Amino acid sequence: MKPDDGWVGVAEAALRHGYSTKTIRRRIKNGTLPAQNEKIGGRDGRPVLKTVIRVSDLDDAFGWTDHEAHVRRIRASAQPLHFEQKVAIRDVFLEHLLEREEKRKRAGTDGVPA
Repeated sequence: MKPDDGWVGVAEAALRHGYSTKTIRRRIKNGTLPAQNEKIGGRDGRPVLKTVIRVSDLDDAFGWTDHEAHVRRIRASAQPLHFEQKVAIRDVFLEHLLEREEKRKRAGTDGVPA
């Protein structure tokens, strides 16, 4: 078991990997994603069955580890930005912020959102 190994519900598993809850449940049903049912207290205190998935099993099934390694390789080989590139990014960002601020001011004086 990995040190950061915890358990997540179906909805959290879907969010974590960008899939629908149907996909997660389908993988559990066809046996490609191990899971277990756990009794927990519901909102009204009655026990509810919740399907939980071990994080390491989830990551293995959806290739999270491979994805992270791939991202690390790309970042390691990426060239740093040149000064001109940094200036261009800064200028676009500042322009965007100024436009947002202007819209906010117009919305406040007119009472109508821009």
